[in-house]
Amino acid sequence: MWAKTRFVWIHPEPNGVGWIGFMWLGGSAKLRDPEAKNGPGCSKWYAIEPRGYVCVDGVRATLDPNDPELSAMRPYAPDVTSPWPHKYGESRGVSRYSEIPSRTEQRRREWDLEEHAGRVEAAKRGEKVHESLVGVDLSPATSPAFSLGKLPSTVHEPRKRLLPLSTVAYSAEAAGEGRTWLLSADLLWVPKDRVVPFKQVTFKGVHLGKDAKLPLAFFRSKDRPKFKDEGGKLVELAERFPRLSFVELTGEKRELEGATYLETREPGIWVKKSDAVVPTPQEKTPWGAPVGGADTREGPAGRRTWVESSVWEGWMVAFEGTRPVFATLIAPGRGGTPAKGIPAIDTAATPVGVFPITGKFATATMVAPGDYVHSDVPWAQNFSGPHALHGAYWHDDWGDRKSGGCVNVSPIDGKWLFEFTEPPMPEGWHGVRWRPGVEPATTFIVHP
Repeated sequence: MWAKTRFVWIHPEPNGVGWIGFMWLGGSAKLRDPEAKNGPGCSKWYAIEPRGYVCVDGVRATLDPNDPELSAMRPYAPDVTSPWPHKYGESRGVSRYSEIPSRTEQRRREWDLEEHAGRVEAAKRGEKVHESLVGVDLSPATSPAFSLGKLPSTVHEPRKRLLPLSTVAYSAEAAGEGRTWLLSADLLWVPKDRVVPFKQVTFKGVHLGKDAKLPLAFFRSKDRPKFKDEGGKLVELAERFPRLSFVELTGEKRELEGATYLETREPGIWVKKSDAVVPTPQEKTPWGAPVGGADTREGPAGRRTWVESSVWEGWMVAFEGTRPVFATLIAPGRGGTPAKGIPAIDTAATPVGVFPITGKFATATMVAPGDYVHSDVPWAQNFSGPHALHGAYWHDDWGDRKSGGCVNVSPIDGKWLFEFTEPPMPEGWHGVRWRPGVEPATTFIVHP
């Protein structure tokens, strides 16, 4: 079964009641039964692997891998084998078109088109770049204009425009009608000359037991100094620990002149504690077994996965049973932790507590207050109301409070965590919903 649009719902029974997951444009799943079932709302319900039913109506889903609409769209589907399912950029105020528009249509939709076009041409001639074009890639497309034909309306998100500071996810570009156009993740065209491409975020955490072991220190915000032990004194060196790097620690510390220093496994080298992010997970698992010890107590089913993080300190550690397996930096809410009596979302705070992972979505568009949009955010995992643990492609400020309240991780870390946590995502699915009482869910602990 092939999905021809976004949100091809997977239902627990062939009746359209409730949902346990969904498929996405270009995704496919094997059938459990080649025979269709007749049921409420659909004459052809098909059972798919590993569970659930999909209505195959030829419009939203098909059994034909050579379906013309599917064949046209499939090359532009998200690449979920990559940490970056799409390319990404920041909107400078883009209109969205179902086809590459004529100049007349552009003038109708873009009130400042002639003024903007003049600024673009001036920048191409090497004149001073207007502030609205700083960072915009004005290089022309090498591919000619093309059309995907008339697509089901459910392929497109219902937005004709993205505000400045919103983000754009796209998969291709083409030249037409005097401009270069980007094909967005929901297969609409936006002008490239109103998008600032993001530099690909490549930060990644540490696989414990393979790359390093706890305790360790990360360095956020800026490069941090190294200190060398010379005759009992710690002398600052010119050499620095690079921003977003890490170093293993011995566990030894020293107090000097009112500051705490931590000994690294680099011989003779120390780091000032206030310069470091040191993950300090709790001593026991959520079910009471000692971290790092034998898992002898009765615990949850499955792989007993859990993830622990700190909002104010900016770290995260993932565990399988009692064993820490991964550590990284996060970017939680810029408002810190919630104020009493005020919803977390109102202050861009991150909820604290113990939560299950209740849903996982390979990509999901998120809308912030004021109708600011983050398009096709990768590796989203819901844990508390609208708040999610997810990849962020629009910044590289790991360890610092940055988000609107969600827990941001790098796209590389987001993909690893997405594949690590429970419930697992079935092959070919794009979203899965936790089924309480049926399967385990990873526990997400968020500390202040």
